[in-house]
Amino acid sequence: MEKQKLTQKKWYDHKVPSENKGVIQISTDTHIKRLKGLLPTQEVRLSLNCGCGRGGQNNIFGPSIGMDISFENIQCFKEAGSQGVVADVEFLPFKDDAFDMVYGFGILHHLIDVKKGVSEAIRVLEKGGYIGFGGENNGLCPLNYIMPFIYRNWKIEKGFYRIRENILQRIFQELGIAEIKTCTEGMTIYGMSRMIYKITHMVERLLSRFPMLKKFSGYCYIAGKKVRP
Repeated sequence: MEKQKLTQKKWYDHKVPSENKGVIQISTDTHIKRLKGLLPTQEVRLSLNCGCGRGGQNNIFGPSIGMDISFENIQCFKEAGSQGVVADVEFLPFKDDAFDMVYGFGILHHLIDVKKGVSEAIRVLEKGGYIGFGGENNGLCPLNYIMPFIYRNWKIEKGFYRIRENILQRIFQELGIAEIKTCTEGMTIYGMSRMIYKITHMVERLLSRFPMLKKFSGYCYIAGKKVRP
């Protein structure tokens, strides 16, 4: 396993759960709502939740299997009664065409090779199925280059410079995804204090009045349909 991934795995295995559970739930609900807004289907037979964490975004499209690089996350995931496996999204341990939908939140910017990770996600998705990723740190947002130093997690967050609407859209198109929809939204910081959450949420509401600044929002979202095997 590459050094970068070992660093990520170690960080998430020892990450202390946030005390601001209410704010984190708002974050979860917000990202889910935005991604669902890009997808024409809301219910499937079986989905794959990439980078499932401890389960806050599980089963949002119906029954799902979670995968995460962190053993501790999957342990908590299973203790909550969900099905999950320790795996790397760039090397998924599933057969081709195994899922009706593949989705994830805040995972692509962690990958060594974004295109390879998306390719694997598409491989395990059946033809006609939908794929979507949300809550990805937008590489055009200046704040995303500051926050990792405040969080002290630059070593695991430094890949977000590759996450931009046009880059993700091109990757999806090259890998056989059609009906692609993208958006950039938000500026709220959820994972720190409640005060920072309130201040940045006010900034988000203010900036939303200026459409020309939208591309500099904090998060990217993308979704589409698999049309090629």
